[in-house]
Order: sequence, then structure tokens, then C-alpha cells
Amino acid sequence: MQGNSILNKARYTENTDEWYTDYATVEEEVSHYITQFYNKIVLCNCDDPFKSAFANYFLKNFNKLKLKKLICTSYKGSLIINDSNLKDNNNKKLNNQSAYVLEIEDIGEDKTIELSDTYVFNYLKENRKVKKLNGDGDFRSDECVKYLKQADIIVTNPPFSKFAELFSLIMKYNKKYLLIGNQNAITYKEIFPYIKNGEAWIGYRFGDMAFKVPKDTKPHSTRFWIDETGQKWRSLGNAMWLTNLDMEKRHQKLVLTETYDPRFYPKYDNFDAIDVQRVLDIPMDYKGIMGVPLTYLKYHNDEQFEIVGEANHGSDNEFDLFKPTICGKEIFKRILIKNKKPVENEIKFRILDLFCGAGGLSYGLHKNPHFKTVVASDINKDLAITFKNNMPDVHVIVGDIKEQKIKDQIIQNSLVKNVNMIVGGPPCQGYSLKGKKLGLEDPRNFLFIEYLNLVEKIQPEVFVIENVKSLLSTSKGWFKNEIINAIEKLGYKVDVGVLKASDFGVPQTRERTIFICCKTKQIKLPKPTAGSVVTVRDAISDLSYLDANEGDFEQEYKLPAKSQYQKLMRKNSKKLYNHKASNHAEIAIQKLMMIPPERGKECLPKEMIGKQKFHSTWGRLKWDLPSPTIDTRFDAASNGTNNHPYLNRAITPREAARLQSFDDSFVFYGSKVAVRTQIGNAVPPLLAKAIADQIYSELIENKGE
Repeated sequence: MQGNSILNKARYTENTDEWYTDYATVEEEVSHYITQFYNKIVLCNCDDPFKSAFANYFLKNFNKLKLKKLICTSYKGSLIINDSNLKDNNNKKLNNQSAYVLEIEDIGEDKTIELSDTYVFNYLKENRKVKKLNGDGDFRSDECVKYLKQADIIVTNPPFSKFAELFSLIMKYNKKYLLIGNQNAITYKEIFPYIKNGEAWIGYRFGDMAFKVPKDTKPHSTRFWIDETGQKWRSLGNAMWLTNLDMEKRHQKLVLTETYDPRFYPKYDNFDAIDVQRVLDIPMDYKGIMGVPLTYLKYHNDEQFEIVGEANHGSDNEFDLFKPTICGKEIFKRILIKNKKPVENEIKFRILDLFCGAGGLSYGLHKNPHFKTVVASDINKDLAITFKNNMPDVHVIVGDIKEQKIKDQIIQNSLVKNVNMIVGGPPCQGYSLKGKKLGLEDPRNFLFIEYLNLVEKIQPEVFVIENVKSLLSTSKGWFKNEIINAIEKLGYKVDVGVLKASDFGVPQTRERTIFICCKTKQIKLPKPTAGSVVTVRDAISDLSYLDANEGDFEQEYKLPAKSQYQKLMRKNSKKLYNHKASNHAEIAIQKLMMIPPERGKECLPKEMIGKQKFHSTWGRLKWDLPSPTIDTRFDAASNGTNNHPYLNRAITPREAARLQSFDDSFVFYGSKVAVRTQIGNAVPPLLAKAIADQIYSELIENKGE
């Protein structure tokens, strides 16, 4: 078989495979550049023009493309010559021991021909359009270079091993080109500088490409097939078109949807740049250097991004800046880019998070891109570790807020970082008739006073207090009024009420008291945003496969996402964390086996109920309802309605986190007790986001109303 081969028989490489471009592949790519071929001379370096998809395409479309001339060189060994009785321009019969060149300047008005047509053979024979070459047709030979000099555009698929040589030759004579190659060629020292400087770019097809192979090709286990005609095929997953012909695609900007989060963009060990695993993950707001996969070049726009260099593994390219490793592990080569116009995601609210816990409140506020926690504080070291690991760029202060040195650190850091918002849930424990005597002076409410003292010192534009629902009703609202009076004395307008998490897309009926306090206007609490209730099934059905004591801290996902909520929770997570079931006692498992799906202790024999007084103990979650409030003992089978709807175990920390609306990329650290405390005490992030959205809407979007 002859034609345009990627790897020719031992002529240019030791690889004995011959791969030939399909007509449809040529047609598909060239269709994007039609007008650029008008009145141009096209050169196709071929093994044999009579079998070449390139020659065939340009002959068939000679008039449509308005070509001035088509030149096709062959390599010696063409099979068609002996069968066609073709003669060269000296009237000598051609044989397959010689290379030849085919030159066509006119095929007749309104004609469409193919090399297999009788017409073209007669045309070639009568008009002596086939000329014998002195050499073997190697594109590097002097006589082939003469044809290259004549041409305006070179279109071919050179041997991969000689791709750089042909490219350099084309560049030497400043020609236009459309070449098929291997994606590895992008990083060659002869080619990458042109890509970096915007003088070469990727065509439309980049990736999988199919090629015809000879009849004697041995079958392969992958990327090999035989079509209905008996033709054998192989494909490459890393093929590409490389060109300097202008195209519409290279002027389209890449649409970016992600924002920078250091948890998802690790830095390289030996170079100040972040690694971006997928093109669609390029952050819109990152100002530094980013390492992106080679596939990025399909979308590169010179006006949007600068190509800085590449990260390879020891190439001789002067722009190969470092070997890409992360935590000592080598990764595949990367293209290094910088965004010329990163989105200025202006942070309107810089937050101090007091009594921050694991960070549910801050994590949810961050889901509105205009909110950013810059300082956080908690007395519990375990909670602070989880907070810091999930929000690493926040300055976390661990210590007792009652200590003056801790208080001073909080104030100093908040003022330096221009904090204009404070959030937190200060414990208020003096809610009783007995406590009315002292009111907010009750020692049990001291932390609440400390919170308000910090508000007075820092003077934020807005602050948010969250607390238990009963705060509003205790002592017939007396404490609520005390708190409102204290807030108003500081010069803030306040709105207070109870928000139900399920009204904001959280699969849980948790209710919290929320105070939103602002200097300039009263900001109303957000209204429900969820169009429909998110259920336990929506939240955790994809995690329903573990039995008691099964699972690990880190594992692969076993089942696909089964709901939109699950897709949302899994969006930025490559692995599943904190999904480990409790090691229940045998008696606990026996009891659960007696409780049907979605039922509770009413199904147990009286002698097995024990002394538990509450109706909800030993309860199973109901698939098609939100979960009741997740508490800090959700992993105990006997504690409330925390058991799986049908599996004989309590819910895992990850299932509890899902029911709290923590997405799977949020990882909890610490002992079993520490983790369940972190999850059970947290503010659901989607509830926190609703609060952020409301504040932003009132103070920024509707400013002046």
C-alpha cells in the first residue's frame, strides 16, 4: 500500500508500521480554511499521490478551492505507475523504481475528478503532467525543496521521526502549512518556540485520529479494527494537526468558570506555579503561572493567555523550565501559561470567624465569591486543624478568646487585614428564668459579651450571630430583646429570626437562630430559595453500600452519582473521604436487623428497648424526607434518628457531612469523637451561602435603593 504515511517502511524510522491518512480526516480539517487556499499553490509530499488522501482531496476540490496549482511528489516504489502506462514529459514510460512529481494547474472548468477516474489518467498521459525525479522523492532532497519553494501551502503527514525536520524546512522558507503529527512534537525545541510566540497553533482535530494500515498489519488488542470492506485500521489518541493558517477557533476566548482555591491547585515542588489537571479547571482569577495539560493548546488564545514555557523531563528546549513534580511524584509534561486578564474577583466582605469550629459558616460564605474569611479563631485545636486544611489561606488563631493575648491577636490581625464583617456562634448558656436576674451579665454568657466587645473594637460594616433556635423563645423572648438592645447600642440595625436549613437546599430540617446586623440598613433574613426539598435519598444513596466497621478514611468512589445534589457534592472531589461506618456491638446490629426500613424502636421487643426515654432512639432515616437535625453523636445506633434507612448501621461521617451540605472535598481530621463533634456542631454551608447572598444583594447589588 502506498500513500501519505506517518511511519514509512524503514526509510525514516525503524518502526515498520505504515499508517495512512483517511480522506474524511483531510476533508474535515481543510474545510475550516477554504478561502485561504484561493489562488494558492499547494504541495503534498506523498508516498504515492495515486493512493494519497491528500492528493485525492485537492484534485477532487481543485475548482472549489480555486487552486492555482497542485504539486504532489512521490517516493520511489509507486505501484500505480506500471499499471497505468504513464509517461513522463520526455515521453519515457515511468516505472516504480523512480520517484515522480505530479503537477496540475487546470482540470477543466466545473470538473470534479478523483485520481481513480479515467479522465485524470488520460489527462496526465496526454498532457505529460507526470515528471520523473532524479532522486527518491525525499522531501529533504534539493529537487523536492525546489517544489517547496514554489508552494504557498504545504499539506501532508510527515513521518513522526522527521516531523521536526520538515517543520524547520517549511519555516526556513516562510511557508504556510497544515501538518499531521504527534502531540509530543509540541515540545520539540524546533517547534515549541513558534507555539510560544504565536506563530504556530493547533488545528481543529487534536486527539483521537484513525488511519488505514496495510493488509499484513498484525492485529492489536487496542485501537485496531477491520471495517466491512476488509480494510484494517488503527488509531492514535495523541495525534494533531499543526498549522499557521488562521482560523476562527484561535480567536475565541476560553470560557472559565472556576475560581482559585489552593486546596485544588497544588504547587510544584521546585517552581512557583500551580498545577491544573484539566483545561476546564483553569481558574479565572489566578494571576501567577499555571501548568496545564497539552490539550490546552486546542483552546489557546494569544489575547487571553501568555505561554510562558513548558515543564518537561529533561528536554533540550530552552523553554523547558523545570521537571514537573508534586510531593516528589513526577507528573506528565505541562504547558506553562499566565492569564493576561485574570478576573478581578473583588472581595467585598473580609471576614473574622469567631468560634469557627470546623468552618461550616466560613466555607458556606465562601460559596459567594465576594466573601472571604481572612481571620478565624477557636479554642479547640482539632477543629482548627480541619479548618486550616480546608481553607489554608485563612489565618487561624487557636486559643481562649478570654485571654488578653489571644484577644489582642484577633484584633490586630483583623485590623491589618481590613476585616469588615464578623460571624460566629458565641455560646449563650444562661437562658433560664434564673438567668434573667443577671441577663447578659450572667457569667455563662461571657463569650457572647466578648463577641460584642470585638464588634465594638473592630467596627465591621456587618456581623452575623448564629445560635440555637430556643434562644428566641426562652423566658418569653426576654433574652432575645436583651441581645437586640445590646446590638442597637453599638449602632447597628438588626433583623433576627429562625432559618430552616431545608429551605435552602440542605437535606436536613436543622433550625438556627440568625441575627444579621448592619451599620447602614436593616438587612432582612433570606427567604427560602429551594424549589423542592432535598431528601436523604438525594444526599446519600450513592454511599449506601457499607456495613458496620467497613470503609476507610480515604477510598475510591464505588457508585456513580444518582442525583443533582450528589453531583454538586462530588464536583471537586477525586476521592471519597471520612466514609467509614461505626464498629457497632453485636447486640446493636441485632437490634437494627429487627427494625424495618425507615422505622424505629417501636419495632423492637420491649425487653430490648432498654431505658431510653425518647421516641426517636434507634430510628432509621427516611429516604424521601430530609434528615432531622444531625447532632454530635450521629454515629451511635441508639442515638436518635441517625441510622441508615435500610443498612444495619448508623450513618458515617461522610453521610452526616452530606446531610449538613458539606461537599465531598471538605475533609474532616481528628479522632472519631472530634470528627463527629465538628460535623454535628457545624452551620450547614448552603445555609451560610444563603446568608451571604442576602447580604451581598442588600448591600452591593441593591445599593442606593
